[in-house]
Amino acid sequence: MAIAIERNSPPVRSGSFGPQWDMGDEEINELIDVIRSGKLNRLSGTKVLQFEQDFAEMNGVKYAQAVTSGTAAVHTAVGTIDPNPGDEIITTSITDMGTIIGILYQNAVPVFADIDPLTGNLDIADVEAKITERTKAIIVVHLFGNPAPMEAYVELARKYDLFLIEDCAQAQLAEYGGRPVGTWGDFGCYSFGGKHMTTGDGGMVISNRDDLAERLKWFADKGNPRHPVYEHYYLAPNYRMTDLQGAVGVAQLKKVTDAVRRKQWVANHLNEVVDGEAGLSLQPVLPEATHSYWVYGFHVDAATMGATAEQFAAALQAEGVPANSPYMAYPVYKYPVMAQQRAYGTADFSYAGEEAAAMDYGSMSLPGGESFLETAVVVPMSPSYTDQDAADFSTAIKKVGDYYRSNLSSQG
Repeated sequence: MAIAIERNSPPVRSGSFGPQWDMGDEEINELIDVIRSGKLNRLSGTKVLQFEQDFAEMNGVKYAQAVTSGTAAVHTAVGTIDPNPGDEIITTSITDMGTIIGILYQNAVPVFADIDPLTGNLDIADVEAKITERTKAIIVVHLFGNPAPMEAYVELARKYDLFLIEDCAQAQLAEYGGRPVGTWGDFGCYSFGGKHMTTGDGGMVISNRDDLAERLKWFADKGNPRHPVYEHYYLAPNYRMTDLQGAVGVAQLKKVTDAVRRKQWVANHLNEVVDGEAGLSLQPVLPEATHSYWVYGFHVDAATMGATAEQFAAALQAEGVPANSPYMAYPVYKYPVMAQQRAYGTADFSYAGEEAAAMDYGSMSLPGGESFLETAVVVPMSPSYTDQDAADFSTAIKKVGDYYRSNLSSQG
């Protein structure tokens, strides 16, 4: 039963919240330029190229390749490192399926390492324990925009001669050691769907790898160098971003720094509240890291609070504050596509035959990830949040916490 009903009190919030992105005349004017030019695709237009150049400059890297989605970005990175069928790529199971799809399309084998149950990021000790002679790469996901310890991952990748890919879909402008995430590994992958900035759908891959720059560019365009003649060097998809999307990206990129700063301001305000509430705890951030807060996460100790994270989130919703728990229904390895290995016809994921690792995803259990899903509450973040919005979030968290703790005390 909703807390507002149980206490016979009005909800904290009855009004709606502002838009997820700042969209206006800047985007419209860029789009008008494209429409008037009559050049809507990237091959003849100029906006995608400008977007790539601006994005590379913002992150201090040599190369940026625009693609059609964050999923396409990770796939492009995986395709660029060119794994053999049956090669293994280690990553997290607490992520969108977009992190995994490119591994499967390249006929490689996803290997799931556990995560820290509080930060939500990969447990580097378990990552190292999962490395075998078939391991090709590690994909690090900066969950919610919370940077992983990238110096340690760079050292690990060098130790075992592995590629390092950063999935920064949720972490644009997050930093580790004073550098943007995405610039530590061989490739950084971004999403412009429902993330810090938007092009409707879209993504970007960045890199400083001179030796892989051409393959990175060509993989997003059917393996076609387009010079000196039109031909195809290898199997690859068409992930070209349109110039319409690129136009929106050019305008959005100018706003994303302020957008992230506003989210960080709101998050810092909520951190003070959560940190002072018995039964609640923060998503830890490394001292050398800067969280970009695609969403805001915190943890509920059911024994102290007298409520599960799912109950706490439902109560916040009843108070007019958007929140959800669990973040995902279950880890990726429990999805039918993984548990039942639904890929190509009746084939399973052991593409290299008996030599490939036999992965029984259906019976897999990683306690850190499952604990994270059980205890984490997720609150959406928006750059349009006002001071009053932040105050309403705080009031609702305190109200729900007071209710459940007092209810627990009365039962004791």
